[in-house]
Amino acid sequence: MFITCRQGRFRWIEVLAGVSVLAVAAGAHAQSAPTAPVTSQAAAGGQGAAGSRAPDAGSVGDIIVTARKRAENLRDVPVAITAVTGATLQQKNITQVIDIAKTTPNFTYTYGAANSLAYIRGFGSGSNAGFEQSLGKFVDNVSYGRDQDARLPIFDVERVEVLKGPQVLTFGNSATVGAINIATRKPGDAFEADGSIGYEFYGREVQAQTGVTIPLIEGVSFRLAGLFQDLDRGRFDNPVKDATEPRTRNFAIRPTLRLQPAAGLDIVLRAEVDRAKDFGSSLVPTGQPLSNKLPAYPEVGDTDHRFVDYDVAPFYSSEFQQVDAELYQADVNYHLLGGTLTSTTAWRKTDADVQWGTDGVDHETTYFNPQWTHYQQFSQEVRFSGSYGRFDVTAGGYYQRDTLHLDVAQEFTLGGLGLTGAAATPFARVFTYDQKDRVLSGFSDLTNHLTNSLSISGGVRYSDTRKTAGQSMFAANIIPDANFDTSRSTLLAARNPALDPVFAAVLGGVQHAFPMGAFHLSERHWQPQVIAQYKFAPRNMVYAKYVKGDKVGGFDYTYSAAQPNGGFRPESAWMVEAGAKGLILGDRLDYSLALFRETFTNLQQSVRQGFAFIVSNVGKARAQGVELDLHYRVDDNLRVGLGGSYLDAKYIHFAGAACNSLQNAGLAPGCSGSQDLSGTRTPYSSKWTGSLDVDYRKPIGSGDRQIGFGTSVYARTKYNSGAYNDPRMIQRAYAQVDAHVDYGKVDGSWTLSVFGKDLNDKRLLEYSSLAVGSSTATFGSYSRGRQVGLRLSFAMH
Repeated sequence: MFITCRQGRFRWIEVLAGVSVLAVAAGAHAQSAPTAPVTSQAAAGGQGAAGSRAPDAGSVGDIIVTARKRAENLRDVPVAITAVTGATLQQKNITQVIDIAKTTPNFTYTYGAANSLAYIRGFGSGSNAGFEQSLGKFVDNVSYGRDQDARLPIFDVERVEVLKGPQVLTFGNSATVGAINIATRKPGDAFEADGSIGYEFYGREVQAQTGVTIPLIEGVSFRLAGLFQDLDRGRFDNPVKDATEPRTRNFAIRPTLRLQPAAGLDIVLRAEVDRAKDFGSSLVPTGQPLSNKLPAYPEVGDTDHRFVDYDVAPFYSSEFQQVDAELYQADVNYHLLGGTLTSTTAWRKTDADVQWGTDGVDHETTYFNPQWTHYQQFSQEVRFSGSYGRFDVTAGGYYQRDTLHLDVAQEFTLGGLGLTGAAATPFARVFTYDQKDRVLSGFSDLTNHLTNSLSISGGVRYSDTRKTAGQSMFAANIIPDANFDTSRSTLLAARNPALDPVFAAVLGGVQHAFPMGAFHLSERHWQPQVIAQYKFAPRNMVYAKYVKGDKVGGFDYTYSAAQPNGGFRPESAWMVEAGAKGLILGDRLDYSLALFRETFTNLQQSVRQGFAFIVSNVGKARAQGVELDLHYRVDDNLRVGLGGSYLDAKYIHFAGAACNSLQNAGLAPGCSGSQDLSGTRTPYSSKWTGSLDVDYRKPIGSGDRQIGFGTSVYARTKYNSGAYNDPRMIQRAYAQVDAHVDYGKVDGSWTLSVFGKDLNDKRLLEYSSLAVGSSTATFGSYSRGRQVGLRLSFAMH
């Protein structure tokens, strides 16, 4: 089989994209009468972005965020933060967190193989379904801490905030590297309807989202929002299946009811249903140095780090990923004792099905390699916030109880590896895993405004976590016609002791069945934070911050030893950060500067070795650097944004890491069963990252319509996309160009846009790992590449 990408098609679209970029360059030098510009990441809130105000003439404007669980101006928050408004997300055709990472320095998000990966400043969670994520994700104050939650779409939101560094005080114990804070739109008091529909030509992608607010009676209003996304043409041609892969179909709907039955009382009832599907995979083989020793593995043709040829058993499988999620939530805000008492109650459920491989070929000897994930979570938070003279107070408590059920069936036909006899007997390895988790925590944050300019904040979160789990691993028969409706009872019934010798000879480990409660842990953590903040001018401040965070330990769902004493330890992080934010040059230049140093111990990692994932804790690691963000309003029409960062992220002590593919092949020294990664850079850590954004608007005709141009360039130096310090997993330095051309009404009632993403077609290596069953072969996942399309957006009030 061979996989190729489309070339030489839609040439007229490329010409149009080129014209758009040239138009941007020309428009950047034009001058015109004042008009409202389209927002950038730290500019005004934009059309329809609740919580933000339009900029004053000559000002870069304000954006309101809730990074500390209270509404504050972005430039007043002592946190390194990137805030993207809902209007900007629509303008950039973004519906998933993974796309925000492509424009945010020191932030990487990839869906990887079966499980997602998220990194900030060079640190994050390994690909393991048993991990809570080091990068916490929160939607309307509800935790989405499992890896499959990353695939849920973003739609009808006020803003997305990317907070860098430990955020444990207000977001709990699963945010040691940072947090993504998403605020959805809520019903207002007046009728409004807005949305967009777009078509992307390369992927033949239809994307539509809308939201409608209807006041029912006084004090009662309702909003219904939804999203539909259908990517019909994947980026790889698969001639064996006569199809392109991967293809995507996402659907989501969110009804919200807002009640204001009495003065000072606000109740928001929200539900959401998400259905996200990916047909096929972006995973492809990227290298095989031992092709002369293993004839079944032909040499991989990888001349430009994008396209490969591959036709090897045992990877005859049809990849598929599906996430079904539900949420039911009640938020109550009541003004009490000069402050606000807030209650957030939520129940949510996620069912995820993953069938993975590395080529996506259906074959007469197809084998099934699925992962079933079933997760349920109930959470309750109560907090009180108020200001009393020179004191601001926030205090509260949090409770969460959740259950996790995992089933994995890996079916092997090892004759494709050149094995013969009993070792080539088809068989399956089955894992089952069950976990119950209970979290109790209390938190407080007190700010003392010592003077009108100087304030000191101190707070702490105390958490008490208990986990119990049970797990099994055994050899089983191949199940004919297995699918995602196959139950655990069917997997258990396929257990075949006659296959135990083959299992032990090929895979190793000790087969077992540990009941629920065989694994258990109880952890308590104190997580303090101290901030000093000084305003040296009305809109300018400096701050210094210290924070310590912990992420709870857990158990390996692919555990393979004889006794139930396996697990991974809690992860700890310490950070000191100093920064400055403000407005200068007549309120035209908005700046943010952060210098940071973070130290991690027992960083949780998971890497593939042969047919198994090895879970371990890194001894010690460190990240330090500087981040700068500038946004300048040249005049009322033209805005320019410039961002950049320097990052030094490396392991300090990390002995016992898995060897990389070249070391396993005997083509590189430094590995005898394991390697020492001490002193090497961490995955996804580019030393330099930079971005440039230009947006221009110009009224035309009678002045009720406008034309706009925008372009952005995002660049970063090389990074390693795997956890092995493997030279064959490096993504070289690149610069990626986006652009858009807009025409429509000045009041935003309608806008027609031509958009282009990754116009220079930089297909990036987003994830790499050792291949299943081979310590010398590698495979990886590449980004989507060039996108060009049309979009019509509207807003009615």
